[in-house]
Amino acid sequence: MDFSTIGVYELWNMAGKPDVYMIDLRDRKDYRRNHIDGAHNLPYDEIGKWQNTLPKGKRIVLYCEHGSVSMLAAKRLAAKGYRIYTLVGGISALNGRI
Repeated sequence: MDFSTIGVYELWNMAGKPDVYMIDLRDRKDYRRNHIDGAHNLPYDEIGKWQNTLPKGKRIVLYCEHGSVSMLAAKRLAAKGYRIYTLVGGISALNGRI
């Protein structure tokens, strides 16, 4: 596996750090409803458009609703050389703590 999985505790330790680029892979409607502060909304359905535009020098944290979509994106982005982390359980794992 060319990427790492993280839990909620690790996510909060990484959030807001200058070397972390956080991506919400959900659609724009779900992102507007709730998201982690500082996360960029880059829907998975559009990954072909943005996958080559991410900052190479940063740790990239991915999350979706439950974790499965971020795993798919992680495999694809890690193969391009990005340092990828995925949130296990997705935003649902936060239990309203955003």
